[in-house]
Amino acid sequence: VEPPFRVKPRRLFSGQPPRASGASEPPNDTPPHFVNGAFARAVNQGKGVDRRVMKKNIHAALFALAAASAIFAAPLSAEAQRRTNTPPPPAGAAAQPWAAPLPASDAVLVADMRRLIAEAVPRVFDNDAKRVADVNADIEQFRQRTGIDARQFDTVAVGARMTHPREGVTKVDHMVAVARGKFDAAAVVNAGRAAAGGRLAEQKHAGKTVYVFSLNDQLKLFGLVKMRVSDLGMAVLDAGVLAVGEPEAVRAAIDAQEGRGVVDKALLNTARQPGALVGFAGIVPEGAFKDIDTGLPELDKSLASIRRFHGSVGMNGTGFQLQTILVTQTAQDASRLRGTIDAVRSVAPALISMAGERGQLAKSAIQNIKVTAQGTDVQLRLDLAQNELAAIMRVL
Repeated sequence: VEPPFRVKPRRLFSGQPPRASGASEPPNDTPPHFVNGAFARAVNQGKGVDRRVMKKNIHAALFALAAASAIFAAPLSAEAQRRTNTPPPPAGAAAQPWAAPLPASDAVLVADMRRLIAEAVPRVFDNDAKRVADVNADIEQFRQRTGIDARQFDTVAVGARMTHPREGVTKVDHMVAVARGKFDAAAVVNAGRAAAGGRLAEQKHAGKTVYVFSLNDQLKLFGLVKMRVSDLGMAVLDAGVLAVGEPEAVRAAIDAQEGRGVVDKALLNTARQPGALVGFAGIVPEGAFKDIDTGLPELDKSLASIRRFHGSVGMNGTGFQLQTILVTQTAQDASRLRGTIDAVRSVAPALISMAGERGQLAKSAIQNIKVTAQGTDVQLRLDLAQNELAAIMRVL
């Protein structure tokens, strides 16, 4: 996935689902099951629907779930084949949550990097030696180019902003990752200088040095997230704390370390899910979905009603759990959104063009998503047994 992420206006339908002669448009307060029922029937019958465009839109909608899996499925290393047995803290010694010095952000993600590498990854890939080697190579490649080794981090917190550079476009930028771990800051800086050759600039900001790598290439940040990188900034914020990301955002992280322009504490606390491998939270800026035109007013309303989101990726003795909560303006909005998601789920399996085991696994995952609504919240939950997730990763 490459930032910027764009939301462009697009129509799903070449026409509206057929209605009986003389029937009027359904009012705005039409119960969701009526509108979504018409939606599902129209898709199944192929009436008034551009199925190619429908596939693209549904694939985009379902991609968010796949991305959540990728967050914890990617970071493999040679160390990942060995589980670490960290002794529990002494009785009465409560661990204090890390107040990551993130700048003001619209979305925040917090990852337990040690557990991802040492515990989750071996189970995700079922100790597939080739996949271990492939991802370990990505981590090593990033280390060779920047001097940054993700295997030295305990926790990584990521912040990003959402902007609207022009009508119909939502862009995710100003992205920065703040990592905490046990590493030698001087060694990281020296390794970065050696790796960059002449493609490294050193800038001063608020008494600290920002190292800017001119990469202009596609690579995996920390060996985990594939993205196009032009200039990559890095700064040592404190002993064992490193900021990596867009140079402007790294400078903002330096300011946040000094208490200026910090992320909203409530947002950061929501993203820190106790015991989770990954936690995330965000707000949807006003107008982010105002230009979306699906051809169904109820679907447009459902998307426009989302104001916040949060969730987590967890792991237990039998498998993994992915959970996302969408917070809407009103309980009626939540009910409508739940109905819309159910409608998309009902038609998505028929539109999946993948064949064989890959297609069957994708359909099974979609059908196993549980959707509930309570108050203004809509919860999506997917439980995957370890063998199911291993099968998915095997065919990807």
